[in-house]
Amino acid sequence: MRFGRSISIITLLIAPLALVTLRRTSNLAAQIAKTDVIVEGRITDLGSKPIEDVSVRLERDGKIAQETKTGADGQYTLKTNAPGAYRLRVEKDGYSSQSMEVMLETGKKTAYFLMAKLAARDGIEFSDSPNFTIAGVTDWSNVGLHGSDANVKTSEALSKETAALKPAGGTNTSGAGDAHRHSGDEKEKAGDPVGAVKEYEAAAKLDGSEENYFAWGTELLLHRAGLPAVEVLRRAAELHPNSSRIFAALGAAYYANGQYAEATEQICRASDLNPADSQPYLFLGKMEQAASGISACSEEKLARFATEQPNNAQANFYYGLLLLKKARKTQSDNNFELAGRAFQKAAEINPKYGEVYVELGMLYNARGKRELALAEFQKAVAASPELSAGHYQLSLAYRRAGDATRADEEMKTYNRLRQSEEAALEKERREMRQFVTVLKQGSSN
Repeated sequence: MRFGRSISIITLLIAPLALVTLRRTSNLAAQIAKTDVIVEGRITDLGSKPIEDVSVRLERDGKIAQETKTGADGQYTLKTNAPGAYRLRVEKDGYSSQSMEVMLETGKKTAYFLMAKLAARDGIEFSDSPNFTIAGVTDWSNVGLHGSDANVKTSEALSKETAALKPAGGTNTSGAGDAHRHSGDEKEKAGDPVGAVKEYEAAAKLDGSEENYFAWGTELLLHRAGLPAVEVLRRAAELHPNSSRIFAALGAAYYANGQYAEATEQICRASDLNPADSQPYLFLGKMEQAASGISACSEEKLARFATEQPNNAQANFYYGLLLLKKARKTQSDNNFELAGRAFQKAAEINPKYGEVYVELGMLYNARGKRELALAEFQKAVAASPELSAGHYQLSLAYRRAGDATRADEEMKTYNRLRQSEEAALEKERREMRQFVTVLKQGSSN
């Protein structure tokens, strides 16, 4: 009996211990499962056909963290248990490589890629029709629009400003492709971008001048055909390595594809080719304004911009933005002070520069100086009454100050301005969708 009792007691003692061990093991397994990060997606060519045997890599700190290859269906899956910032890179011989910065958190993340076939070295031979410009485009989210709302708007602004860049040496009027390029200009003005693409392509094939390639690449970019724009402009950069605007346009095309590191690299190169030209710096400034991090290249170039063009309001504004980002990250009093000086100088140069006052207000908010912030937001809407961001920040400032009536009035103004802005953007995007539809119809003929 005593023996049987001791077995029962031992069993009773072991059972809870086993249960605790099982629970701990189960909890540990659950914790491990929770830290798993899975990246999956599909890689296709510009005709939406899956590409097999593409090398897909997760890179961190310049080293390969995980690597796999796509199957016959173009699908890939990568798994890691270390969340954080990575570069996702895809490569295959005969195709343009692609990469993007990704922030991986627990769970699944999906990333799709379109890869264009590399052109023959003696020229770009897409087709006799502009079908390549829309291959793979299935909805508006793929028409050169990637990332946050700020990135989307920045991409749209860069595309428009790129198309307006002028050649450094004046216009060429004696090339073999001039007639086609001029015809393309007329078709674009007449609202026929599809016809314009055909003409610019024909011009570049007859005469690979900087002007013809620029017209072709920027027409594609302007109408959200980002991947083909990159291919055209990469070839243009090879042919015309001293053209600042070609590299600026290539950077804008990369940005439209969500390849922000490549975009920054190309635009920094454009600024080095012609340091006196403000436009590449302005591109970098807009990109930094939309980005959460800071590019070392942008920091160097924007510092040069402010140093070499001290009386340029935008040079001081964008350098101030970069310094403010650094100050927020480091909580450095010196960087906060330098950012404030840059903004104040920009406001002195151009008192109607409403965005400057918004950023000054944000700086004061970050330092806990709410009364000074409120005053700057008031200056912002006085200087730029149509600046929606100014009214939004002023509404928040009034709310913090306990003035609900004024806060509500400013928020109403903000909502009205935003609706107007969104209506204008939607009109442009509707026109882009029509462009895509026309090209799709052309590709099925």
